[in-house]
Amino acid sequence: MRRRAFLKGLAALLVLTFAAAPASAQEIGQDALGYLGTFAFTDSLRTWDQAKLYSGETVLDHTRDGFIPIGVKLPGGHLLFPSVQAKTMYDDNLYRSAGKVADVRSSLAGNVELQSGLNRHMFKLTAGGETVDFKDHKNLNFTSGLIRGDWRLDLDAADTIGGTFGTQLSHDDNFLPVAPDVASVAVPVWTSRAAIGYMHDAGRTAFATGIDYQRTYLYDVPNYDGSTADESKGDNDATGIFGLINYRFSPGYRVFAATRVVREVALHERAAYSNNYTYKGEVGLAYELDPLLKFTLSGGYDYVKFDTPAQYNFGTSIFRAGLQWLPTRRLSIYLDASRQLQRTVVGPDFGQLSDTLKGRMQYDIYHNILGKLDISLQRNQFIGSARVDTVFETGASIDYLFNENLALTLGVEHTERVSTDSQFSFDDNRIMATLKLSQ
Repeated sequence: MRRRAFLKGLAALLVLTFAAAPASAQEIGQDALGYLGTFAFTDSLRTWDQAKLYSGETVLDHTRDGFIPIGVKLPGGHLLFPSVQAKTMYDDNLYRSAGKVADVRSSLAGNVELQSGLNRHMFKLTAGGETVDFKDHKNLNFTSGLIRGDWRLDLDAADTIGGTFGTQLSHDDNFLPVAPDVASVAVPVWTSRAAIGYMHDAGRTAFATGIDYQRTYLYDVPNYDGSTADESKGDNDATGIFGLINYRFSPGYRVFAATRVVREVALHERAAYSNNYTYKGEVGLAYELDPLLKFTLSGGYDYVKFDTPAQYNFGTSIFRAGLQWLPTRRLSIYLDASRQLQRTVVGPDFGQLSDTLKGRMQYDIYHNILGKLDISLQRNQFIGSARVDTVFETGASIDYLFNENLALTLGVEHTERVSTDSQFSFDDNRIMATLKLSQ
């Protein structure tokens, strides 16, 4: 049971990550439900969930006794999950440009997560860091780290409040080809986030609302010619608020409507032209035909309005159609089609409209060996310019679980981008090996 709780907690943490981010994600409604679950909702699905144990578990939900970390038990029933990960990757196109430059990238990462063992309420504390080293391009080396906390207070069986807070130092490692006016190092990005929300869910109808805040700093770095790259013009604050109404016809069939407003403000006067409000609304349907087949359909509208009249306001319809199919106990298939709008923080373009098709297959090769295959096709239109990119990506990996403490992952990836502006076209191949030690 502890292993299963750990896997579900990890999945919930990923959902929470996207729900708290001001860069509004697809499926506002489903994000909110993952972020603010209640005991009443869990109890209503007990019979349905028990049926899944026998006929409808995804590959990642399988028990795998003896091969999943169980953590270190602390007083009070709390659990500590420490891990160390070493990764090596060969990249035949480091700068992802027409002129290929290869290198080997190695990294060492450590992470520790504290999970509460309370009968009610929840908290998680996570701290981690990673250092990255390039064999031939030492100027691109960097070290990142993060601290994060997630919590939930169960007021009663049907009402809960929860939130997240944290700060992270990451690095933009989408390196540009060597040129005098191009950054000669990985660009540090300091991001701090906080969010709080409330949910009432008792019976067929659920309501949720919340607010979140994110501050982003991009540090100025040296260019190859010794000048300074003005990255800090992308510094900004983003504050968002969302609301959700969800109606459940049955345990496997629900509809929802959601809306979200984000206020984005540049922290420097020279970038104030980018200050804007983003408005997003959607309605959707999640339908579980049986434990083996699940559909998600949603559609809405996303609109960005700038403060400066000279800026070009833009908006577009958005949608998502998703399918989860479990044809056999050992095979899980996911298909996804979507259109979403993204604001660009730094650059001459106002935003990016992306139409995406994705497919994923996960297969239980053996009880402790898992295989994964990913394929995606994306068309990106850059608002404010004539540039259009078509990106094809595919990847495959195998996870070998030696025991509950040691796992090895081998993977390959291929990316190909064709752009109407030929300087942005490239193809890239990566080969990776990861060894992870967990308790």
